[in-house]
Amino acid sequence: MSALELLHARLTGRKVGTDSFGNVYFESRKVVPTYNRTRRFVVLARGLDSSAVPPEWHAWLHHTTAAPLERPAWPWLQPHQP
Repeated sequence: MSALELLHARLTGRKVGTDSFGNVYFESRKVVPTYNRTRRFVVLARGLDSSAVPPEWHAWLHHTTAAPLERPAWPWLQPHQP
């Protein structure tokens, strides 16, 4: 993540959380009038590889869930790999 990108994210949004890959998730401070909801975005830790976003955070980014959900600990479920 570039320093300019992180600075812009901290000025325009509030930090919601991080994941195990080091990605930082933000939500805008103001409601976007076009969509009538806040904008959610991520500052990726390693380049522009968006596959590094785990499924629970992907659902949150796309307004599918109100909060990032914990993944169930089923024995057959493998950890997310980018």
